Amino acid sequence: MTRKPISYRLSDEQRRNICLLLSTGCDRDTAAKFSRCSPVDLRREILRDPVFATDVRHAEGMSELAHIRNVQNAAQDVKQWRASVWWLERRSPERFGRRAAGTITTRQLQAFIAQLASSMFEAVQDVEDRERLLERLAQLERLLQESTFCNDDLPAAPALVDNPKLLEEVEVDSLASLDESELVFNDDYAE
Repeated sequence: MTRKPISYRLSDEQRRNICLLLSTGCDRDTAAKFSRCSPVDLRREILRDPVFATDVRHAEGMSELAHIRNVQNAAQDVKQWRASVWWLERRSPERFGRRAAGTITTRQLQAFIAQLASSMFEAVQDVEDRERLLERLAQLERLLQESTFCNDDLPAAPALVDNPKLLEEVEVDSLASLDESELVFNDDYAE
């Protein structure tokens, strides 16, 4: 004998309480518990009823907007300049986020790789050596772009592989040929 699944629906009062609590900043689990339903029941109701799902997202947005307004109002007072710093750090962390001394951004590293490749292109006369060096730098740049350290929201810096001057004599292989053991820097070349 199979059991018929229980079809639990939230009452209108539970829905109103949930949206009210979400609009004040409560999370969904707390709103569900206060409204005497489980977080699972709340999730089911959101999936089942698109109007309620919209109401929930709207209530959560209202709470977030209230906090954003607080930060913006505080930033209007020159004495509260930290509110502006906080906003900038979180809005554009690549540009304004805190970094430890000596750290560099992905864009700075990509620009350095491009400059290094340009210098090598001019300095190395042997075509085969130049090809190997530029190939390795292109692979490192691709690895950097694909790594978890890159922020996918950011456009890439002017790239080595996008510079036709550098690649006019060089055909860059795919990243598949790159062995991670080749990426270890060797002190043999240090002066």
